[in-house]
Amino acid sequence: MTFYRSLTPYYDEIFPTNIKAVNFLVSNFKQGETLLDVGAGTGNMALYLSKEGFKITATEPEEAMANQIREKATNHSVSVFTKTMQQLDEFEEPFDGIYSIGNTLVHLNNLEEISEFIHQVYRRLAVDGVFICQIVNFEKVLGNKDFTFPVIQKETFEFKRRYDVTGEHVLFTTTLSSAGQTFSNTTTLFPVTSKQLLPILKESGFQTIETYGNFEKGTYSENSPALIVVAKK
Repeated sequence: MTFYRSLTPYYDEIFPTNIKAVNFLVSNFKQGETLLDVGAGTGNMALYLSKEGFKITATEPEEAMANQIREKATNHSVSVFTKTMQQLDEFEEPFDGIYSIGNTLVHLNNLEEISEFIHQVYRRLAVDGVFICQIVNFEKVLGNKDFTFPVIQKETFEFKRRYDVTGEHVLFTTTLSSAGQTFSNTTTLFPVTSKQLLPILKESGFQTIETYGNFEKGTYSENSPALIVVAKK
């Protein structure tokens, strides 16, 4: 059993739907548009946006999580796939909007893979389409500016997260303890910064690019908790 499969039953409690993120996305897309959710997790964001009148395609490579989306989406117009970030060109239809939130982007291995993903996003967007991406602000992490994760403590489990910087990468260690069992996993992340990401977006062809430090549209700075990018084709 993969770590993410073992995490699936607890995922919604660990990562409940962020209403501020929902409102941010809704404010940048037009009701009724077709949207692609890249790295959809268990689908809560996709389902919320479906209720708001958007036509959602969700892609999540972890089969157990994709199955949860399918179970939840019984009464919703959400199409579910298990494609990775590197398989977006397999979608034939264009999308009015594409979004990837929850630090998904940095699971790619290097700038080359990130660049290829951004180019695929651009190709899959319709004319005037919008791409929204949210990741941790790695300028803050790499600057050792006291970036820590709170421990998530629930009645039935405890969830811990830790970053360790090593060379050009960050080791992301997550530990889940429940019912006397402990599951741990370390994932290598590529800590792309705004200084690296913005030129890739421009080179890909995006006409306007806006950055924010949180989902309340706060100004981005090196001390912001997040880097959120809104790029328009």
